[in-house]
Parts: sequence; structure tokens; C-alpha cells
Amino acid sequence: MRDDPKNIVIAAIDVGAPKNIGWAILDGDAVETGNGLDAFICCFAELAKDKPAALGFEAPLFVPISRPLNRLTAQRNGENGRPWSAGAGATVTTIGLAVVCHVLEGLRDRLPSKPATLDWHSWTNGNDMLLYEAFVSGANHAGPGEHWKDALNAAEGFRAALPDLNAANAVYEDNVLSLVGACMMRTGWCHNNNPVLADPCLVIRP
Repeated sequence: MRDDPKNIVIAAIDVGAPKNIGWAILDGDAVETGNGLDAFICCFAELAKDKPAALGFEAPLFVPISRPLNRLTAQRNGENGRPWSAGAGATVTTIGLAVVCHVLEGLRDRLPSKPATLDWHSWTNGNDMLLYEAFVSGANHAGPGEHWKDALNAAEGFRAALPDLNAANAVYEDNVLSLVGACMMRTGWCHNNNPVLADPCLVIRP
């Protein structure tokens, strides 16, 4: 059984160029929001140091592979809109690689003994940090310049999805290349013999 959602530090980052980044952190009844990634890293590391935590990025964190050629870049199962490979999706996928690595590298320095995982099925909330994809789209988007509101929407969506994260997962793919897994490996959160590159992550769509 998972902990009370208010005992879990839940965060989300709206991925974009540096001027278009926003973040939000839920810690019990407290809410922290902001725009700078380095401020986020410091704040999240302090709050999540001795608690279970979840950290989401609003960008595609895995892409499907082993598909027929005519569906190679088609939308992922559950996207129900423009695919990850088109327009804004392709842009934020690329930007996300840099943003995720920057954040994970900063957190690794501050939380050297904290485990990180993509496996929401067996996430026990002991002291683990679950990484997830936030999928904020359409009418759920905030207005221009209010990127922290998109992040807050995503974090609140994750909290609302507890305790049945499996039912809340919005995108399903059996064969994937995990971009967030690659970022975890590059920043020292897992070793090369970990099969994380083949692991999809949880996708929360508020």
C-alpha cells in the first residue's frame, strides 16, 4: 500500500527553452512554484531528501520502436492527437533530453543515495524517486507565459491518480527506447547493465 499522497513530494517541470520553463512541487499542503531549473533542483532536493518522491517532465520520455515502417513515427498508443514526432512534440522531445539531464545531474549531486525508478508498478515509496511523463495538452494548457501552471496541473494530476497509477497511465507501448532511461544512465542514476533503456515510464495526463 502506498503512503498517504500528502507524504509524497510530487513535482513536475514544464519543459521548454530556458525562458519557457515552469515548475511546481507539492509537499503536503504546501505548494512551491517557479521558473528557474537550478532553483527547482535546490528546492526539490531539500524537500525530497528523506521522503518518497515523484518527478515528472512535460515532454515525451520514450519513443516506440520495432514498428512497421509506415507507423514508425505515428503517435504512441494513447496520445490521441498530434504524434510525439510532429511539430511541437518533436521539438520538446529534443529539448527534454537536455532539460532532463540537467535536472537529474543536479539532483544526483544533492541526493547521492536516493534511488530512482521508472517502474510505477512496484514503486513502494520507501525513499524512491519515481520519474514520470506529464502529458498536458489542449484545454488543460495554461495561458502564455504561465508555464508553472502547466507544471502544477501535472503535479496535481499525479496526486489525483494515486493510489491506482496503473489505471491512470495514459500511453501504452510494449517496445520502446527510453529517453529518460538514457538520461538516467548518463547522469549516474543507474548502471549500464540495467535494462532501463527498454522500460516505458508512467504517463499522467491531467
